[in-house]
Amino acid sequence: MALVGGVWLGAIYLGVDVRHVVFGALAESNLMDKVPEQWRPANPAEADAPTAQELAESVQKELIALRQEIAALRTAQLDGHSAPGGEAGTEDSSDVDPQQLTKQATLVYWARLQIVVQNEIALQRDAESAATNGNATKVAALKGRISRLTASAIRALPITGVDPAAVTLAKDLANWYEQGAQLFDQAVAIWESSARGSSGGQLSKEWEQAQIQHRNEGRLLGDQVAAVRDSLTRRFGEGFAGFSSL
Repeated sequence: MALVGGVWLGAIYLGVDVRHVVFGALAESNLMDKVPEQWRPANPAEADAPTAQELAESVQKELIALRQEIAALRTAQLDGHSAPGGEAGTEDSSDVDPQQLTKQATLVYWARLQIVVQNEIALQRDAESAATNGNATKVAALKGRISRLTASAIRALPITGVDPAAVTLAKDLANWYEQGAQLFDQAVAIWESSARGSSGGQLSKEWEQAQIQHRNEGRLLGDQVAAVRDSLTRRFGEGFAGFSSL
């Protein structure tokens, strides 16, 4: 108690972030275990992390903004269709055995995951249809945001009671979409440097190789999706729909 109080008062006196100072001082000095659990300060990184609800709200706002920007790009062209949307319905678990509860939670999770993937494909298709010679860089930036949004949307899905195989697959998908977003960001940087007169030949070749590698990893992920779906179907029965190609 004296240790925590001393560091706390010192941090306040110096006008610095109390949480980071207290947690960092105790953790780095290996004294955290000696402080009673009820007196231990919270980990600042965990305290500052967004909740699942905050992440979901952020995803929804970004999705609306992306659709508006894609629509704006297409104003000079023929009117197009909007990306399909929608959310999977929420199922209330009844008084059933644990196996049945896991099945219900996994079915809902799988359906939501499928919708996220379908929305990504539709948004990417709409962004590509809005591309012209004059806005290619802007479209690439949009496609990067779509990929990053998809990764965030997957990570925002509730996983309580869901079969671990489905959760692991979703994490792999989120990481793959995040890597795709980084590739689009790199493409924008290369094109902008080329427009300024910088030599981007070597960077372009490296980017193309990375893009091919990412596409190949997407094919492998598609096989992983099919394998997990088959496994879930054998264990829980029908209801796990197939995914569109990544």
